[in-house]
Amino acid sequence: MAFNLTAAVGIAAGSIGLIAGALIPKPAQRYAMAVVTGTTTPNPAMQEYVDKVDALLTESGCRYIVRQRATLLMEGDGGPLTVVTACPGKTLQDGISFYKSPAYQELVKLRSPYTTWDFRVVEGEF
Repeated sequence: MAFNLTAAVGIAAGSIGLIAGALIPKPAQRYAMAVVTGTTTPNPAMQEYVDKVDALLTESGCRYIVRQRATLLMEGDGGPLTVVTACPGKTLQDGISFYKSPAYQELVKLRSPYTTWDFRVVEGEF
């Protein structure tokens, strides 16, 4: 079998590129995030909120980081529910605009009879 110098150089260059790409620090990405804690009264009507908010988050390019109904509360009285969403490339103002949007405010009306939430909008990076 003949030695193919072009193939060897290509494989070596590709390997170096993969290693260098993994080692070079990446700039932190900005995220608009919502942090929700509190309590939710179980009710079948909440399923409509969940379905619609899931679709709205997906449409906005956001995703859940944490979505748990019974977290371990170590301090305070924020309730057992914890939800954290992150929207890559978005700013604090984008998060505020999302919260105040007519589409989300309609969802607030759906959920508010069944929820006692603390709802924070923050900007972070990681």
